[in-house]
Amino acid sequence: MTVNAVTPHPKNAHERQQAIFSLLKVTGTLRVQELAETFSCSLATIRRDIHELVATEPQVRRYHGVIAFASSPDEQRFDDKTSLYPQEKDELAQWVVKWLPQGSVIGLNGGTTTTRVAAHIAQQHKNITVVTNAINIAYQLAQEEVQVVVIGGDLRPFNYETTGTMAIAGLSSLHLDWAILGANGVHPRIGITTTVNDEAVLGQGFRQAADQVLIVADHSKIASHALYRMLDWTDIDYVATGAISDSVMQQWPVTGKPMMNAKQTVGIWKRGGAE
Repeated sequence: MTVNAVTPHPKNAHERQQAIFSLLKVTGTLRVQELAETFSCSLATIRRDIHELVATEPQVRRYHGVIAFASSPDEQRFDDKTSLYPQEKDELAQWVVKWLPQGSVIGLNGGTTTTRVAAHIAQQHKNITVVTNAINIAYQLAQEEVQVVVIGGDLRPFNYETTGTMAIAGLSSLHLDWAILGANGVHPRIGITTTVNDEAVLGQGFRQAADQVLIVADHSKIASHALYRMLDWTDIDYVATGAISDSVMQQWPVTGKPMMNAKQTVGIWKRGGAE
């Protein structure tokens, strides 16, 4: 199947980007030069289109001179993840915020669980200051008059986070009492992992800025791993997750029993030595 055979005639950049995305789903890969010829526009214009697609569509991958469509992306959209384990995430967030000291300065990376943490910070009124790279979290807290510092950088619209050198530079000039970080995988040997390299690097920046690190993750992330290592096991201090993970966690290098919420549904485990 040729590109010309399935390409419509877009009237503007948005329509052209959607046409490119539709083509990718049909062909799997497309050459940048071929796209420029097909749409009768410059390489610079097509590259701008591709930049927008990569930022907004997690299935789109960019390589040298080629773009490709990943039918099963590692990274899910924020809205798609919101429906996964909502009660557990909410109970985790409520317990973590109740456990945090009054007046703490904390860092929050983006994610559905950390977004719930932000919601409970607003509800519990503990005079907490939040540093975040997630614009949805910043907006949510600003509406409730919580003090917020937003880290700049390149915005990734499908998960509302900023990343890149500007984000790292912003963290380097700050001091945090706590970094509360979401992740895609938690394992004592492999470490704390995520599906996106930029998020892994930013997590390292939060670690450098914070006195202590707590990983907050639903039970599905425990004993799982993703491609990019954000932190080693020894870089973190605590893990908050669902009580269903207790039998696994007790086999890991943790100290004593977890600090459980009143309903015994979620807990916070203190890291022990390296495995």
